[in-house]
Amino acid sequence: MLNVLRSRTMEEWLSAALMTVVIALLGLQVVLRFGFDRNLSWLEEVSRYFFVWAIYFGFVIAAEQNRHIRVTFHISMMPVKIQKIILTIADAVWLIFNIVLIWQGGKLFYESMQFPYISQTTGINLAWVQVIVPLGMLFISVRVIGCMVSRWTHGLDTTDTRVD
Repeated sequence: MLNVLRSRTMEEWLSAALMTVVIALLGLQVVLRFGFDRNLSWLEEVSRYFFVWAIYFGFVIAAEQNRHIRVTFHISMMPVKIQKIILTIADAVWLIFNIVLIWQGGKLFYESMQFPYISQTTGINLAWVQVIVPLGMLFISVRVIGCMVSRWTHGLDTTDTRVD
């Protein structure tokens, strides 16, 4: 049992926990609405925030396992060294995009903390919800760099050039 717990990454546990909370909150909303003719407006909004966070952690999981979306059929027909070069260039472009999102998302978070945009339903500053964009992109970038290093030190993983 302990091996199963250790075999998962922090992102996998966070994503699973967040999705569990989403399902519990939406289930409670359904029971309250149809069973007791009551409605808690904040349940749907909070579940939406947790869902977005869970999706970003899912992106991190996909990047860690080198399973993100790519068109690689044509790349898989090339020699292994050329495949590594092309995949590394593609990942480098992706990292540049992530750096832009981290920078702009960080600026948005900073500005949102100075001039808060408060949710009408929950009363929280939406900067805390939106901080997942730069944070998620930072986590993704770390995982992509790890995949790039692994590609050049341990060889080309065939799972990043085809779909099972």
